[in-house]
Amino acid sequence: RSTSPRTSQLDRSSFAMATTKTDEKEYTTRVQKVFDHRAEAYDTTDRWSEFHKAHADILISNSSIEAEHTVLDLMCGTGMAARRAAKLCKKVYGLDLSPKMIKSARKATREEGVTTAQFEVCDVSSLTADFLEKKGMPTKFDRILCVSALVYLIDPAKAIRQWADFLNPGGKLCISGFGKEFDIRSYCINLAAEVCNFSQKYPNEATGDTQKCATLLEQAGLCVSRVVWEEQLHLPESYTAKELNSTFDKILKHPITMRWAGSLSDPEVAKLRTAFEKISEKKENEGKGKIMNNRRAVFFVGEAIATATSSEEGEKKNGGAAGLGYKVKKGHTVDGFARVSSGSTFESLASYSRAVVGHHHSVLLPGKIEDDNIDYDGLVML
Repeated sequence: RSTSPRTSQLDRSSFAMATTKTDEKEYTTRVQKVFDHRAEAYDTTDRWSEFHKAHADILISNSSIEAEHTVLDLMCGTGMAARRAAKLCKKVYGLDLSPKMIKSARKATREEGVTTAQFEVCDVSSLTADFLEKKGMPTKFDRILCVSALVYLIDPAKAIRQWADFLNPGGKLCISGFGKEFDIRSYCINLAAEVCNFSQKYPNEATGDTQKCATLLEQAGLCVSRVVWEEQLHLPESYTAKELNSTFDKILKHPITMRWAGSLSDPEVAKLRTAFEKISEKKENEGKGKIMNNRRAVFFVGEAIATATSSEEGEKKNGGAAGLGYKVKKGHTVDGFARVSSGSTFESLASYSRAVVGHHHSVLLPGKIEDDNIDYDGLVML
């Protein structure tokens, strides 16, 4: 890789691919500053405000929040989802990295007369029970939400595994994300990086399709409840090549892009720009003057279904990865998948979900919701 001087104009030097603790801290600081800057206008004149409001509404509608529930909203921003949830349940807690976002959330909550929400500053990529206790919060929740922010995490799979530990039995982790090709601007700059043989990673790779979303939940020990895809109509439907090319510098300076582009030299950035423009021109020709934007977002829900090793009389005993053993009371089949013999015991909810429930939900077609039709009769429930 070239060792030519970096440009100060784009201020790329501190934001190379986050591979060390120092890199991660610099990246986190960058993200915090971006959202501190956007906080005041986030709910009103921010160009993404209508998108985020619609996104919050869709996730809430897929979360099955009930009056007695306690809800935790992670990377809550100004509390769009938390404030909606507060009108449906007993108590809501919101956590976000940005102090100014939290300040805006508290202000909006007061103005709306909501008295059942609490907001605190926190980097939720490493959330701990100690932090929650120090803030007077519970350490178990009936619903945990994360609205359109998973993409900002360096290791979303690790974070989801941690978050799952804060669910009550029967609780649900409700997340929204995006397909791999979401936002043609971001997708094309990553395509260009591939053409240039630069080291990069598609920002929405972790939630790129239905199976990947299901796998994130299963690896966290959760049973997949639903995976739903929605078109986000508040984003531009299409671009011309000229319009798309004009976004290059802005996308390059985005914190997520800077995770890999921050180490590029000036000649490498020029090479990337040329590849980006060639891709946009090709797509415009293929689209007969239009480059269609990918606007598909995904909403996926995992449930902490607690079961215990048991005899037919219902005796329970401890064991297993989560302090319990997991056992199927009688053999059964879910839509032809994975017959489980009577008395089979699994070390974790993840292994059970892969054996039975997870396989069923992993093959859900985009947009279909069939979780209410699953027969859980074979489980010994706590």
